[in-house]
Amino acid sequence: MMYLSTSTSIMGSIPGTKNRYTTEQSLEAIKKAGYDHADVSLWNLCGHGGLIDSDDWECSVEAIAEKSAELGLPVYQTHGNTHSGLEWDDPAFPDHDYIDMTNMRCLKATKMLGAHWMVMHPYNLPHEKLYSRARGLEVNLEKFAPFIEEAKRLGIGIAIENMVDFSRRRRRYCGGDIFELIELVDTIGDPAVGICYDTGHANESGMDTAEGIRAAGKRIKCLHINDNRGVNDEHIVPYFGTIKWADTVHALKEIGYEGDFAYEIGSKNIPAECREEWLKYTAELGRKLMAL
Repeated sequence: MMYLSTSTSIMGSIPGTKNRYTTEQSLEAIKKAGYDHADVSLWNLCGHGGLIDSDDWECSVEAIAEKSAELGLPVYQTHGNTHSGLEWDDPAFPDHDYIDMTNMRCLKATKMLGAHWMVMHPYNLPHEKLYSRARGLEVNLEKFAPFIEEAKRLGIGIAIENMVDFSRRRRRYCGGDIFELIELVDTIGDPAVGICYDTGHANESGMDTAEGIRAAGKRIKCLHINDNRGVNDEHIVPYFGTIKWADTVHALKEIGYEGDFAYEIGSKNIPAECREEWLKYTAELGRKLMAL
């Protein structure tokens, strides 16, 4: 049975302020809207001064786990921390070790929340003058090794996300080509490592989302369901972009996908007084999609 889920990042920032809804507030809103499960965005809790950065971070994660249990809203997957923009291989970027440290904490938090998978982005090489698939594979094998070891020790898995192939306009990401990501996962060759398939990233890369799913097959352990118009990573609701959703959902059935049908959509333009109705709409639409 497939369960309907959404990321806690769906609530985003509180309109008119610079503050974000807490994870507990997001869980309450997600449950009220009618979702079965939640995807906890640990990425939003990282950064200097963030929850995962605090001395009592484990107590804070325990509080989130307690809220999840209280609501009857299990957590199937989480999203770990990641670099942004040009930080990945910039030798002058000061927080490489810090991001690694917070990701180790995110793995433990994933276990504490009872989730099965933590999503991570593949390592990127924006400063290398020529893009090399072989070099990307080499670096990713090296960078993922300690996190895979820790995930296995904890009894959870890592799902590596397909990124965006920007080759038509600007630099590309490692894993923008689904076959490159398949090669990485197959080379790792461990059942604790799979793929998180982001439909929006696939569409922005010019990929047929259904064919990408069929290519990745059983390697797909998690989803980031979102739409766009094929130009920017908009994270909008399905049917508001250009993805062929019937074909995409049929492909998930064909490969025997067993994880959550998990949204990763934003709400930054939704007024506070409309959030509740909008969340209910997204849940109802999600169930219609799953019924396809």
